[in-house]
Amino acid sequence: MASKGQTANVAKVLEQCIAGEVPESNALPQLLHLHRSDARAVVAALAEKATTVVQQADAGQAATRAGQFLINVAGFLDRQREPEAAPKAKKGAAAAEAEAPLPEVSRPLLDHILLLSGGKNRGSKDKATRAQGCTLISALVAQVPEHKAAEEKLLEFALDKVPSIREKAVRGLAGLKSPTAEMALMARTTDQCTAVRASAVRGLQVSSSTAGTLLERIDDVEACVRAQLFMRLSEQPASITELGPAALARLVVGLADRTNSVRSAAGQAVDAWVEHLGGVLPLLSRCDLKSDEALGEAAAAALAARFLEEGSRVARQWLGQVTGKDKAKTLPDGPAPVLMARLALANMSEADREEVLDVASLVQRAHAVLEASQKKDANSTWQEYLLRQLLHVVALADIGDEGLRRQVEKLAEAVLFRSPLPCSTVTEIGTTAGTFRMAQSAIDLGIVILRKVSGLVRFQAQTAKHQAVEARCSTRVVLLVSEICQPFETSTADEEGDEGPFTTRLSLQIQELNGKIEELQHTKANIDQAKKKALAAEDYLQAQKLKEQTRKNEKELTSCVEERDRLLKERDGVCLRVLAIVSALLRWSNSEIRKDPALMGTLDQILLPLVGLPALSKEVEVAVVSAICLFCVRDGAVARSHWSLLLELLRGLQEVEKASGTHQPGTEGFAKLQSDRARAAVAARALADCARIHGGFLDRNEVLSCAQALAAVPFSSRQVVIEPLCGYMLSLGHIYFEEHLKEPVLEVQWALGWMLVEAFKQRRQPEDKQVEGKIKLVEDTPSTDGQKKRGLSWVTRKDEAQSAAKVDQLGDMDDGSEVTEAIAMASRMTQFFALLPKLPGKHGAPMLSLALESVCESGLWRRGVLLPHTSDGQTRWLRNFSWPELFSFVHERLPADMRFRLWRCSLQICVNDPSLAPLAEIPFALASVAADAPPGASELLQEALDLGADPEALGPLRARLPQLPEKAGNKKQKLPPAVGIPSASANPKLLVPPAAGKAAEQERREELASLGINIDVWAPGDLEVPKMVPQFHRMRMAVRRPRGAQKKGQENSAEVQNPKENALPVPAEAAAAKAPQEGTQEPEGKRRRRMGKQAEEAPARLPLQEIR
Repeated sequence: MASKGQTANVAKVLEQCIAGEVPESNALPQLLHLHRSDARAVVAALAEKATTVVQQADAGQAATRAGQFLINVAGFLDRQREPEAAPKAKKGAAAAEAEAPLPEVSRPLLDHILLLSGGKNRGSKDKATRAQGCTLISALVAQVPEHKAAEEKLLEFALDKVPSIREKAVRGLAGLKSPTAEMALMARTTDQCTAVRASAVRGLQVSSSTAGTLLERIDDVEACVRAQLFMRLSEQPASITELGPAALARLVVGLADRTNSVRSAAGQAVDAWVEHLGGVLPLLSRCDLKSDEALGEAAAAALAARFLEEGSRVARQWLGQVTGKDKAKTLPDGPAPVLMARLALANMSEADREEVLDVASLVQRAHAVLEASQKKDANSTWQEYLLRQLLHVVALADIGDEGLRRQVEKLAEAVLFRSPLPCSTVTEIGTTAGTFRMAQSAIDLGIVILRKVSGLVRFQAQTAKHQAVEARCSTRVVLLVSEICQPFETSTADEEGDEGPFTTRLSLQIQELNGKIEELQHTKANIDQAKKKALAAEDYLQAQKLKEQTRKNEKELTSCVEERDRLLKERDGVCLRVLAIVSALLRWSNSEIRKDPALMGTLDQILLPLVGLPALSKEVEVAVVSAICLFCVRDGAVARSHWSLLLELLRGLQEVEKASGTHQPGTEGFAKLQSDRARAAVAARALADCARIHGGFLDRNEVLSCAQALAAVPFSSRQVVIEPLCGYMLSLGHIYFEEHLKEPVLEVQWALGWMLVEAFKQRRQPEDKQVEGKIKLVEDTPSTDGQKKRGLSWVTRKDEAQSAAKVDQLGDMDDGSEVTEAIAMASRMTQFFALLPKLPGKHGAPMLSLALESVCESGLWRRGVLLPHTSDGQTRWLRNFSWPELFSFVHERLPADMRFRLWRCSLQICVNDPSLAPLAEIPFALASVAADAPPGASELLQEALDLGADPEALGPLRARLPQLPEKAGNKKQKLPPAVGIPSASANPKLLVPPAAGKAAEQERREELASLGINIDVWAPGDLEVPKMVPQFHRMRMAVRRPRGAQKKGQENSAEVQNPKENALPVPAEAAAAKAPQEGTQEPEGKRRRRMGKQAEEAPARLPLQEIR
């Protein structure tokens, strides 16, 4: 055992150093000398001092400094465990004993601190004590490897309710290498506390199992967490192999982060990767540049801006002068070099750009890439991307030489003739991403280059001279279109000898082949049926004959199908190219269509004849509609003549809604549904754009019909009209509001309501098989991988409870609730409604009020009701949107004189459905804004209570509102009505009885149904009231005991209610009746015995308690 004198000496040295009397540099050698003479005394003194530090943890900085000094002493002594070399004169057992290593200090000290912290599953009640113990353990665990008890204790601290303790535990776990510690760190990366997330991200090692968890923090809202992610990645540059191409591109874009600290940390990570890979191009080649072209360009731009010298070198190599045709035809192995060169060139000054760029060599290289892109091989995809990058550079170049101008003009014509067509699918047409991709296609770039060599730019002052140049350019493009069609016109005319466009002749042939194929398929079905009958009758000779007929039928059918596919490819290839050229010309031309006969003639000579072609494919049909919509946006007369067509295309979404779930993906019916939805999306954008641009040309009814058609969209296609509706309301909302004041426009008000709900819908994905948002939660609903991946919508059709898998198979035809898209859309919707009250004029705020009133009056509020969902023995309360958040958002943005309408419709819900309103948290939402209640709110609340609203649910609200004055006889005064509410009497009835309220809601739903809105799909007409109450609702209504010492006379009141949130104020008469009468108080002795009994039953307060 350690001697008491030696232990006292060690304790004295420790106290002097902690008190600041002896510097730490002097105390450590003294402790090392004492440790070599009596190691146990040093450990005992350190343990005793650690006990004092933990007991006095509430001392603050002093206890922290003392604890850190003890850790430093233990680490120093352990590092000096190996003794110095003994003199050679010493020999024998004494020398061997002198050379023996000294005992450890950190390990026994860590064991002692673990004992002070309570050990496994035990901990102190005092958070300062727990924090001090966690700090000491986290610091010592790095010096004591593979200490199982310390790891288990840190895992407990990582789940502590105090964020600072969790953060210290995460730092300690970061020094451990066990799988359990790694899993704990991965779990803490999503902690609510910013410091905990940052420490977990910094301490987590990058590996194949942790890369996905770390990459989720790229979009963390806190800059420090993102910075720590890049710092961790910079410390492990070799871990770049664990990162995928898309994730790596997203990380490189961190160089352009909005926060300076994140940009600096991302720069360190990128520098480490560049050094590890040996250059910028290897790093950019690892990024995904084609899946998300905007992200790829952002990554390349960030690298080009950071590495200017290497970017200049790459630009000289691939965009500079090239000697010899063979070198000009040399292509890179991927798109990264040319993309890097293009963006590096864009960052240069005009003088440097002219020095680096050689347009003649660039044109030669572009021709070589154009030839390579015609080949159907594995490289054709990225070569088309490479061609577009080179065309971007050509469009950027300064062309001053006439010979060079002719070369560039020939390149533009070659691009229009032979470049690959845009690869956008039918479902992308009409979307923002699809429009952006089409505007960046090679054909669009060819039009831009052709306009540039003609002396035209996109935005310039329009004069007669410029209009003449525009007309000549349009004529040139139309002549190119005729040259594209000329070979087909000649060949088909020679073969058939018929007159008319070749597209018409090919379409007629395709129609005949379709009829013949249908007849052959019908014949095949009859032969198969006859063969089955022959086999059943054992007539094998007849069966053999039918078998031979089947072979002949299949051979003829295969031949017809191949011929039809060949004709379709020939016709659709030419049609799609012509339509792409015309659409690109409409997008980039600045010409006045009425003064441009060539451009205007394409509508009657190209587009309209294509619409009437028989056997038209879905791709061509959607492309034609898109081109016609571009004409409508450019010219008001064309828009007015095609207004009915656009409305009919948009109303076609109703047929899509009816046919959803009846066709399987890959079938012809499913392709038709996709094309119908794409046409409707194009028509919706065109209608909104035409109404805003040609508002003076169109009459008021036509402008209003656009909003009505957009508003009456079915649920499954609501994503199609959200952006057009927002644009319409921001520009033409005053027209709707003026008409609404004359006569309510219910469908537009309905659209405002569901758009408001869309902005606040809940996107938390369930962990089990149940689908969120159903009217009734069905236990046997199947779960599909698509549902787990896509997230769940706030509205689900009734029949989806039995066939959720079928709905999910529709892909893009379903409710469109993909998680990322839904979050982005909800963010834009929130911005829209936040901007709505700020619009100039007096219509913005009333429209926001009408939106919330629509939610209340149509039954959409039932989607905010909390419903129980039991899975694996646990009950979760789910809702489709948060009514408190929605109500608070609208309430704070409306002026005080308009808030009364919100309170009236909300309290009417409490009257109509007193059992469901608390589950939607409508009373709670009203109570949360009671401080800003409008005048007349107290009268309105009293009227709701008189009509049957739940007094217990509205108790907190009543307690926060001013009480109504009363006259003698307990009769309330008749106050004047609230401002803005007309009334013929001095005491108006602002609310209606429950029966009348439900009848009014049913009438509203029937009116919406008559306008073509399937209201039952959007919102249920009724809900079954759950038999249980959410736990947090029970806590609000719970009976609480008073805190603090009981006063005299309160001994019998063992339980009291919280007067602020949980109970109505007790009237004076009732309080007087319940008050104890004089002379009936309990004897003092009995009261003293009860108080003594309570004191005896009180549990003793111990420093440690068991964690259950």
